Amino acid sequence: MKVFNGRTMARRERTYTPRIRTTRPLGSSLTSNSPPSTPIESPKLLDGQWYLPAPLSQRLHQKSGLGTLTRDGGVFLTPEEIMFCHWYRHVPLPQGDGWVSEQMEHDSSFLSKSIAMDIMRNGGEIVVPSVHLRQRFPNLPSATWAMRWERHLSWKKEQAFSQIRVHHTNDYLDWYELNQWVVDVIDQGQIPELCIMDDELDVTVYCLSHVWPEGNQQKLEHLSDSQNIEIQKLLNDGVASEDGHFISGEETWPLPAIGVPHLSGRYLRFEEFELLSGRPVTDSLYATLIHHGLLLRPGFKYGCQWRAYEKEIEAEHAPWLIQPIELAATSWEGVCLAVRLAEGVNKRWLCALRPQDEWMFLNIQRSVHSKS
Repeated sequence: MKVFNGRTMARRERTYTPRIRTTRPLGSSLTSNSPPSTPIESPKLLDGQWYLPAPLSQRLHQKSGLGTLTRDGGVFLTPEEIMFCHWYRHVPLPQGDGWVSEQMEHDSSFLSKSIAMDIMRNGGEIVVPSVHLRQRFPNLPSATWAMRWERHLSWKKEQAFSQIRVHHTNDYLDWYELNQWVVDVIDQGQIPELCIMDDELDVTVYCLSHVWPEGNQQKLEHLSDSQNIEIQKLLNDGVASEDGHFISGEETWPLPAIGVPHLSGRYLRFEEFELLSGRPVTDSLYATLIHHGLLLRPGFKYGCQWRAYEKEIEAEHAPWLIQPIELAATSWEGVCLAVRLAEGVNKRWLCALRPQDEWMFLNIQRSVHSKS
């Protein structure tokens, strides 16, 4: 703690060392392995693709899953694979350092894909761009950039662990398109993964899944006739107050998950009052969540619509933060912020959407690639 111009300045003591951020220089290797005694040829443009001849090509393909084999034993590499080989396999860049600028002009996602390739292959994982896999996996979603195999699996014999797509933080987010991609990837037996690159040229990796939250609260359909009559009596005797409704008679209230006990009575939010009055559509999002036995409280402090509890508030913290699609961010920057906030308080962030007849809850959480 320091005093500056009469003001007390407090600063938390650091107990850790910030991680080193690589700048990924060109012409320098990021591996500790020594380069070969004989210089390696740089890839050449052949029939619109980048070609690397044997014998190095065979080792790159068989051991590391890089490139598509040609009849003469060479490989065709994607630009992001060339960058990986440049950093970790001592392969010179085509046409010198200017080649990178040319690729950026040709493909605006070149940089994101190159850094994602570096991050996702960290630790020996096999990441193969989808362009090499279309014959083997003809139903691969068009949004999938690459597939990943864990290091202990044979990428030629085993099923992939995940499918990956790459975005920048400023990219527009179509929730229904993303949700359909997640459905397709899971149907094919893989984990959906996202690589999001920020303006610092750092990549954060996310895993996506569907969650159907359930709770153990009293459900409306399980109320007795006498309880329903008592609720309607209390509602009729209540008083409208700002954005809600206040009722007295807390001791006879049969729904502990609905309303906030206060002033010896019960304060109902507008959505709660509407539900109990029988006015909302029965398959609305709020009604659906209540039907699942959840206890819902406002998520204002967490930047979302609701925080959802499985049990009573006194028993445990809310495991979920739920945001309806119409209130969800439309850029990855906003989504990443929401997910980071949720995980910082040990909760899972869910986007609620309804592509067809049923509500679905899309969970986005940071991967171990981003937490190491």
